[in-house]
Amino acid sequence: MKSIGYIFLLIFFPFFLYASDERRDDTTAALQRKTPDAIRFADGFVHTAISPIRWKGGDWLKAGGVVVGTALVSLADKPVRRFWQNRGGAVWDGVERAGFHYGKPYAAFAMTGGFYLAGLVCKSEWAKETGLILGVAYLTSGLVQTGMKSIAGRARPATEVGPWRFDPFSSEAAYHSFPSGHIQIALVSAMVLARRVENPVLKVIFYSTAGVTAVGRMYSDSHWLSDLAFGAAISWFCTDAVLKRMGTNKYTHPWKKKQSVVWNFVPSPQGIAIVGKF
Repeated sequence: MKSIGYIFLLIFFPFFLYASDERRDDTTAALQRKTPDAIRFADGFVHTAISPIRWKGGDWLKAGGVVVGTALVSLADKPVRRFWQNRGGAVWDGVERAGFHYGKPYAAFAMTGGFYLAGLVCKSEWAKETGLILGVAYLTSGLVQTGMKSIAGRARPATEVGPWRFDPFSSEAAYHSFPSGHIQIALVSAMVLARRVENPVLKVIFYSTAGVTAVGRMYSDSHWLSDLAFGAAISWFCTDAVLKRMGTNKYTHPWKKKQSVVWNFVPSPQGIAIVGKF
């Protein structure tokens, strides 16, 4: 339980320092009509989930680069595992426990619900927006990660059968190594929080939390290095897409047909004028 306390202290204490900046979003929200959060959540999820349909040449090139890059990283799977097998002690055990909890689904639920409810209770648009973005990013990247984990059926390092043993659609957790679910959750948390602040010190702190999870998963012999690399890539691309979409649908209803011009009759010194509003 002590490690869980460390995690939440690390995450939420900096926001007391950042609280003064969140008024900017609240002021903006007061001046414009905001799209309902439920619609934004659904739109963000659907838009991100079907994004491969809209991919062009450059996007497919990036996806191919991730695949090739992961294959190259896999060449280091065995030596990196040997490095972590030679590590031990109370400090590393603490890092492992902290990273383990930070990358669990209950941490994702706590982060999403905590920020959103805090936004409602404290009337903080910034906190509520952060919770909403976290929820969409967790959901989209989590579905991709969960599906691939089952399809790939890669053996975990602790099985001692090597990095190239696969049992697709296995129900055994020992064959759910690729990609890493813990790093998927941890990087979503880190990336969203880092993008929502401007202080460079806070950005470094938040991204470091994902590093703690990555180290912990290798130290515990739960994942190969390439599992973490591909899981991180999934989170990065999904979260980046969610952040961009949630930025555009905040004050623009994504499902309403836009009127190009609205014409009105208004009085003028010469009589009646017709005015068009775009």
